[in-house]
Amino acid sequence: AIRKIPKPTMTTARLLISFFSLLIPLFAINIVGAFANAEINANADTTHIMPEFPSHWGPPPRAQTRDFVQLPGEYGRGSGTVRKWILEKMEEDNAKAASASTFTRSVGNDGKSWPDKDLVGMTGDEAKAAVLAGDSTLLAKNVQIVPHDAMVTMDFREDRVRIFVFDDGKVARQPKLG
Repeated sequence: AIRKIPKPTMTTARLLISFFSLLIPLFAINIVGAFANAEINANADTTHIMPEFPSHWGPPPRAQTRDFVQLPGEYGRGSGTVRKWILEKMEEDNAKAASASTFTRSVGNDGKSWPDKDLVGMTGDEAKAAVLAGDSTLLAKNVQIVPHDAMVTMDFREDRVRIFVFDDGKVARQPKLG
């Protein structure tokens, strides 16, 4: 004869205890997760908010060092990575401003610009600025300043201009596409 083992019966109290024992860890995980995602800093200086950077600089670097240094200009304090990025962007802005002032010299009193303007006698950098100002489709890397006696390839490229200069840096002959 086979003996039957009675099945245990679960009382209401045991059922509630089992139910809550499953919920408590889930509730604890949600609480810890909420605090982990919150950006709470009890020591934060709430009176200082970092100013916005110029929009043409784009967003600052996302990966940053954990140091805390004085940033250039009126940007307060931040990481060394942001400091380096700000300095690079300020240098680019200064170079563009210098290029713009060179552009005013590259367009003559007669209103002509390259290729109609004669660039012979200018410095290589002034001539490069004039070429770039005269043809907006050219890239700066494709406007090359080379010595007047340099050996260069003879291939023709519509996106390249070579500016041949003497040893003193003055343009030797009128630059042209090719």
